[in-house]
Amino acid sequence: MTRFLTTGIATLLMLPLVGQGRLVINDDAWVRIDNGAWVVVDHGNPNGIQTLGTGGNIRSEGELNRVRWRIGATNNTYVVPFTTASGVKMPLTYQKTSAGSAAGSVVFSTFNHSSVAPANAWNNNLYRPTDVTHMLDWATGSVNNSANAVDRFWIIDTEDPNYGYTTRPNATLTFVVDRADVTGGNIINANSPVGAQRFNNSLGLWGDFLPIGVFTASAPTAATNTVSGVIVPGAEFYRSWTLSDFNNPLPIELLDFSGTCEGHVVRLKWTTASEENNDHFTVERSRDAQTWEPIGVVDGAGTSVGLLEYSFMDESPLAQGYYRLAQTDFDGTTHYHPTISAGCQENGGQEIVNAWDDGTNLNILVSSSFEDVHDLVLMDAHGKVLITRPRTAVNEGMTQISIPKGTLATGMYVVQLRGSDKSHSRRVLLN
Repeated sequence: MTRFLTTGIATLLMLPLVGQGRLVINDDAWVRIDNGAWVVVDHGNPNGIQTLGTGGNIRSEGELNRVRWRIGATNNTYVVPFTTASGVKMPLTYQKTSAGSAAGSVVFSTFNHSSVAPANAWNNNLYRPTDVTHMLDWATGSVNNSANAVDRFWIIDTEDPNYGYTTRPNATLTFVVDRADVTGGNIINANSPVGAQRFNNSLGLWGDFLPIGVFTASAPTAATNTVSGVIVPGAEFYRSWTLSDFNNPLPIELLDFSGTCEGHVVRLKWTTASEENNDHFTVERSRDAQTWEPIGVVDGAGTSVGLLEYSFMDESPLAQGYYRLAQTDFDGTTHYHPTISAGCQENGGQEIVNAWDDGTNLNILVSSSFEDVHDLVLMDAHGKVLITRPRTAVNEGMTQISIPKGTLATGMYVVQLRGSDKSHSRRVLLN
């Protein structure tokens, strides 16, 4: 069936499904999709959706206001003539470059910030797609980076559970963005170079796929800008897309960092999802998670997309120590990643890592790989017990214990933690 819309507005409102073999929109007519309706195009050729005369418009403006185009195995260029609610044309181009499964459909929709107050339009985190869990920054992975992304999302879903491909096709995308979708609260402006990023809903990551594409800014008086040449292998294709600042992308994340004792060495392993201008990693170690020393350098991969695995052997490990990674870019910028604890634990995974006099108290810092209870004992240099604190709790990780000095004289003492099967001792000078 062919549906011709010749003039005026054709509104699909509160309808669960409208289907046709082709959709031809003529002389700037509108198809408006609302309230979770579908427009289904059961025609695998590019003219399954066609605009004639002065053009045509499809208004989505909602994640669930969808066009399902049953493209199948055909490789060609498909254009969905999306238009914003204010009438700005922003066609989305999907160029399919590999077959996928024969019966597959691609589901399209787009929406901006209109569901929130204008003052919050910059904050994409308030209206993100249902499969997107965050909008965090690249440098720290902890700050909302919405101000460096345009205030709009696109859904390009090749894996809809009812209609999608069993093998995701390769594709090349072109986005046209309304300049008004860079609002006053953003750090970027309407002419800031942006690229396309998609959210990996399997891993919960943006940054395993850094912004790509060719940004073309229109004249300042024009309504739209374009990001073209977004080449995406099927294995990297996921449903939710936005455009973010090339210089401040949504986050690259260290997927994991772990350490295990193998014989008498600690093997450290880590995996990156992607890298940008990564010169090297410096492996740092600490007894107390406060004072750090570098123990090795591992070359980075520069710029890459995809998982990379690294390892480093600490051949003189502590019984229980702390490790962190300092990642340095080619320009010298360094980012620190979270700390882990590891060691080769001849002492059962516990150690008094420091003891000091602060003028009022004797402080003991204990590292432990598990929760435990000990009797704390303070002895003088001759082994005479001066203070006993029974049943002192030691937490997993670092525990600081303080004992008032009282009338203790200046001199060398021994602090001891006594357990049911082991004890740990450290000498300390009291001033």
